[in-house]
Amino acid sequence: MTLPEFPNFKEIDLSFKGVIRDHLSAYPLEASEYTFTNLFAFRDAYNFKVSLYKDILMVLKDMEPVSLFCPVGGSGIFNALAEGFTYLRHVTGEPHFERIPESFVKAHLTDNARFILQEERDHFDYIYDARELRELKGRKFHDKKNKANKFRSSYQYEYAALTPDLIGECLEFEHYWCEVRDCGKYPGLEKERCAILKMLRNFNSLDMKGGLIRVDGKVAALTLGEKILPDTMVIHIEKANSDIPGLYQVINQEFLIHEAADCRFVNREQDLGIEGLRNSKMSYNPVKFVRKYKVRQRGEG
Repeated sequence: MTLPEFPNFKEIDLSFKGVIRDHLSAYPLEASEYTFTNLFAFRDAYNFKVSLYKDILMVLKDMEPVSLFCPVGGSGIFNALAEGFTYLRHVTGEPHFERIPESFVKAHLTDNARFILQEERDHFDYIYDARELRELKGRKFHDKKNKANKFRSSYQYEYAALTPDLIGECLEFEHYWCEVRDCGKYPGLEKERCAILKMLRNFNSLDMKGGLIRVDGKVAALTLGEKILPDTMVIHIEKANSDIPGLYQVINQEFLIHEAADCRFVNREQDLGIEGLRNSKMSYNPVKFVRKYKVRQRGEG
């Protein structure tokens, strides 16, 4: 289906998958936001909408603070930025683009006096060596390897690649996980829950891979991811029963062994400024970050 012409926007639905995916494939961005799955799954949480400025994909976050994400396309990027700022000035008092990955900044915005760039540290993606996480070798992974080994020696478990007939079990596990964590009390967990449900209920229509672990015959861990670049798997969701020590380490390792054997890197997304999440992501020894920026026009905001 054809996207509306900028400045008209429509909510993202599955009928837009082909055209959005084609843009993201032709002009790939390394940040975790830029997959159809992510935009579709979080569309309600952030009121994502899309349009085309000429042949450039424009993504609107239509909730306060209203913003545009990185324009996705080839020629005409500066015109798209200019038109985007004009649009934003009519709908918000703080016109800005956000989640702009470093590759786009280097290609288009470095040393450009018209724009002010601000790092968004809470949204940096963590990038890992996939082989290291599959093998967990060496002193820097000693603690992770010990936890995984302890789990394997203590529990009988089964890993399975996610297939449509297993969706029901995964939905039950997600319900259980959210009951334990009381997701309804925490806006961030509630947004994530809604996204997971969309991913699972539309698994057949999305370009995803999934994996689960059963312990005592019940799903106890679940991972959902997809290739964002030819050599990079992005992990959208990773859930495990936290009462079972070592399970998080094992679902991470098993998923990469079985579903990402051909990947060189793993993108485990951002920490959102949550201290515990930041510590956890750092403990897996990232090899680099996908830096992201907020962009304003000079003289505004």
